[in-house]
Amino acid sequence: MRNPGNPGEHRPALITAVLSCATFTAGVAEYVLTGQLDLVAQGLGVSEATTGQLVTVFALAYGLLTPVLVVMTARVERRLLISAALLVFAATNIASWQSPTLLTIMALRVVMAASTGLIVVTALGLAVRLAPAERRARAVSTVVMGITASLVLAVPTGRTIAEHWDWTTIFPLNAALAILVAGIVWTALPRTAPHAPVPLRRQLSLLANARTILGLTVTFLWLGGYAVLNTYLAPYLLSVVELDGEAVSLTLLLFGIASIAGIQLGGFLTDRVGPHRTLTTTKALHVLVLVALPVAGAATGSAIAGILLWGTAAWASTSAQQIRVASLAPEASDVLLSLNQSVMQIAIAIGAGAGGLVAAHTLTQLPLIAAAGVAASLVLLLLARRRDRSAHNSSAALTECPQP
Repeated sequence: MRNPGNPGEHRPALITAVLSCATFTAGVAEYVLTGQLDLVAQGLGVSEATTGQLVTVFALAYGLLTPVLVVMTARVERRLLISAALLVFAATNIASWQSPTLLTIMALRVVMAASTGLIVVTALGLAVRLAPAERRARAVSTVVMGITASLVLAVPTGRTIAEHWDWTTIFPLNAALAILVAGIVWTALPRTAPHAPVPLRRQLSLLANARTILGLTVTFLWLGGYAVLNTYLAPYLLSVVELDGEAVSLTLLLFGIASIAGIQLGGFLTDRVGPHRTLTTTKALHVLVLVALPVAGAATGSAIAGILLWGTAAWASTSAQQIRVASLAPEASDVLLSLNQSVMQIAIAIGAGAGGLVAAHTLTQLPLIAAAGVAASLVLLLLARRRDRSAHNSSAALTECPQP
C-alpha cells in the first residue's frame, strides 16, 4: 500500500480536481430535489410539504450517521473507501429510479446520505494529506467548491430535466455520474493508508465544553433558518413571486451563482476584518433581506433581486463560521469541523421540517420564519463574543493580581 510522505507532490492539481468531482457528485444528491419539489410532489401524489421531508431525512441521516461511519471506516484505505461509497451511492440512485415511491425513496436517501457523508469527509481529509503544504488551503477550497458547484448546477439542471422528461430521470443520470467518478477516483488517486482513527468518544467529549456548544448552536440557528426558505424556494418562486417554470430554473441558476459570489466575498472579508466582524455583518444583512422579501414578493423584479442578495449574504457567512468553530479548540480543529458539518446537516433537516409545517399552510411567511432563526444566531454570536471577552478580562485581572 502506497503511503509516501507527500504522494501528491507531482500531480496535486489532478488529485484536487478528482476529489472535487467526488464531492460534486455527492452534493448533487442533496441539492437536486430542492429545485423541483412541486414536480416530485405531483409524481408521488403527495403535498409539497410532505415531499420536502425527503430533504429533511437526507440531512438528518447525513448529520447523525457520518461521525459514526467515519470512525467505523477509519482503517479502510482511502481510495477504496471513496470508490466504494460512490458505488453504493450509484446503487441507491438506481433503486430509487426503479421504485419511485415516497417511502422507498425516503429509506434509500438514508443510505445515500451516509455515502455522501463518507465521500465528503474523506475527500476533505485527502485534500489536506495529498496536497503539498503550500497548496493545502487552495486544495481544500477547491474540494469544497465541488459541493457548491453542485448547488449551482444541479438545482436548475435537475428542474430542466424534470420539466422536459420526468423527475425520476435524475436518478439514473446521477448513478451514471457516480460510476464514472468512482472509476476516475480508482484510477487517478494513489493508494493512501488511513490515519489513526479518532474515537467517537473524543468527538462527543468536545460537546461538553460550553464554548463549543455555543459555537455549534450559532451554526445550527443560522443554517436552520436558511433551510426553512431554501428547501421550499421553488414553490415560493412559483406561488408567491408567480414565476413560470423556465423563470424559476433561471432564478435558481442565478441564485447558485450569487451563492458562489457570497462564498468568495465572505472569504475576502474574513481575511481582511476577521471572522467575527464578517459574521455580524453578513448575518445582519441576511436578516434584513429575509424580512424585506414578503414586501418585495408583490414585485417580481424586486423579489428576484432580494432572493439573489439573500443567497449572497447567506453563503458569505460560511468560511467565517468554519474558521470561528475551528478556533474554539485549535488542538482539535479537525474534530470540531467534523462536528460542525454534522450540525449543519441536522440544522438543514430541522429547518426543512419546520419549513414544511409552515408551507403546508402558507408560503408567504417562510422568509419571516427563516429570519427569526438567523436573527437568533446573530444574537447568540454577540452574546458568545461578550462572554469570551468577560472571561478574558477576568483571566487577565487574576494574572495581574499581586501574589501574597
